[in-house]
Amino acid sequence: IRSCDNEAINAERRWTRVGTNQQHIKKQRFFDIIASYEKGAAAETVIFLIDQSDRYLPEEEDLNFVAFAAHELRGPITVIRGYLDILSSELSDRLKGDEPELISRLIVSANRLSSYINNILNVAKFDRHHLQVHLYEDTVYAIYASIADDMQLRAQAQHRLITIAIPENLPTVAADRGSISEVIGNLVDNAIKYSFEGGVVTISAEAKGDFVEISITDNGVGMPVSVINNLFRKFYRSHRSREAVAGTGIGLYICKAFVESHGGSISVRSRENEGSTFSFTLPIYATVADKLLEDGQLNQSLVRRGGGWIKNHAMYRR
Repeated sequence: IRSCDNEAINAERRWTRVGTNQQHIKKQRFFDIIASYEKGAAAETVIFLIDQSDRYLPEEEDLNFVAFAAHELRGPITVIRGYLDILSSELSDRLKGDEPELISRLIVSANRLSSYINNILNVAKFDRHHLQVHLYEDTVYAIYASIADDMQLRAQAQHRLITIAIPENLPTVAADRGSISEVIGNLVDNAIKYSFEGGVVTISAEAKGDFVEISITDNGVGMPVSVINNLFRKFYRSHRSREAVAGTGIGLYICKAFVESHGGSISVRSRENEGSTFSFTLPIYATVADKLLEDGQLNQSLVRRGGGWIKNHAMYRR
């Protein structure tokens, strides 16, 4: 600001669903906050607090119940997945006839249910501003490889084919492998569900400026513009998708939250009966590596929330 006294400077930032600290206030309140700055104005910085408690409190109660139920389901599902893995790996030579295929289908179903539970818990974290990602240097191919077996099982169970088009010479990215694996898993799962039997799902990646763009493409039913405009809203499902495919309506919402928490963006291109391409970006590691430097030494990771860099150096905390 000091270096541009002759320039007009205006800025505005918004926060939604900001809750009061329940440890100090008996009745919790929720606010939307708008902070605006105008250089040279009588009051250069103005902060508006809009009480939205009537809107957010009922949602919070529903969220508490759903998150509790999802958390209680997580333990049993983990046990089921463990026993299925044992059946598949250690007892594979004893399985006969169609038993291996039945075990594979059980694994796919258990993994999908686990994904639903994780999505619900992540939505609860995001809506409460507790969602964090720990960014490390990684490669897109390695991230996909960590979930490749599960993705192939899902595709085979639905008679789809997954193809990979990820160049070996892509720059490394700054990513939280767990959350980006969930993003890719959600997008691939959608591509499988909304493509035709025998269809092909393609996972590709390319460098674009300071980012690497990852795309998941299918040749399935596609979507009209009216659906695309609402696609990343929480719990949104079009009338057609509700009738044709089971789902929760939170997968794309949490994908957007994860990607934006990395400093990237997510988008979709689609035409009815021609298929869809979902694309998201991750920052190239070299463009953010300086934020990992503290006192001249490289830290192991960088922590982000949706609001920005929050750890490793005071100047990056928000």
